[in-house]
Amino acid sequence: MKLDSQNMIGSIAVLNKQCWDAWQAMKQITIPSGYQKIDQIVLFGMGGSLLGMEVVKNLFAEQLKIPVLIVNDYQMPAYVNHNTLAILSSYSGATEETIFAAQKIQQKTKKIFVITTGGKLAGYARQNKLPIYLINPKYNPCNQPRMAVGYSIMAQLGLCKKLGLIKLADKDIKNLINYLEKNKNNFRQIAKKTANKIKNSIPIFVASEFLLGNAHILANQTNENGKNMAAWFAIPELNHHLMEGLSNPKTNRQNLIFIFINSRLYYARNQKRYKITQTVIQKNKMKFFEFMPKAQNKLLQSFEVLQWGSYLSYYLALANKTDPSPIPWVDYFKNALQK
Repeated sequence: MKLDSQNMIGSIAVLNKQCWDAWQAMKQITIPSGYQKIDQIVLFGMGGSLLGMEVVKNLFAEQLKIPVLIVNDYQMPAYVNHNTLAILSSYSGATEETIFAAQKIQQKTKKIFVITTGGKLAGYARQNKLPIYLINPKYNPCNQPRMAVGYSIMAQLGLCKKLGLIKLADKDIKNLINYLEKNKNNFRQIAKKTANKIKNSIPIFVASEFLLGNAHILANQTNENGKNMAAWFAIPELNHHLMEGLSNPKTNRQNLIFIFINSRLYYARNQKRYKITQTVIQKNKMKFFEFMPKAQNKLLQSFEVLQWGSYLSYYLALANKTDPSPIPWVDYFKNALQK
């Protein structure tokens, strides 16, 4: 049995190419001038299609001067108004909840941007003459939405730059893709060793500040790729409740392993919190592992964690003797919902 039947490892290895492809493609897209007059961004998306914005809003929190919100439901929140930039994101172009939002959104705002590979959502964008980033998934051979996050992040960063919301230059992106290419084999080896340490456990990913979006991605990819239960929490928030939940059930000691995504770029008080939190974990007789990105700036660190984490979920799938790409229970659910 071939465990990687759809070449997921190939998608992970070309993360840098996804990023450059999307960054270059966004330069060719014209954004209507009225789109700059907004007071918030609201992304509508589910699963892998919302993960890019989770990274963007946390990574650039110090630059973004308007709220960036995510709706992963059928609801159309009352706060969406004519000054809202709505992003409709669906890799397949057929996500039920996002198509539902598309049917309602023009009653609220005319400022809409679409991200997809095609399907109904691409047709909707063309019919309504909306700006669209039509992903060419040539650098995502496994064709799984959760592994196209490089396209998603860069498309949204390119959009934010065009709107004057962030400062980001070609040289920053070139530096990023060179860093990933140079170091991906190292990330891969570290991830492989980590996967062997955490197999047969439930990983609890912990991150802070600009890496919070990465923790969300790690949990999602571990669930979907690794076919392994996972969760994620934030420091300092977890210090106000989670530690009291470590005591019970007693099987926590055997089942849970904490993975701390630490950074020397975190606020000093948060770095201190990591040390104390790890002591608490040890006192509760639990295991933990720390990943400390080595890059010198936040953009590079975020993508370092992204590629390492993708490899981690991949090798955890192999350790669990399962194919990382198929998602039989998600497919079962979608089919049952259609009946």
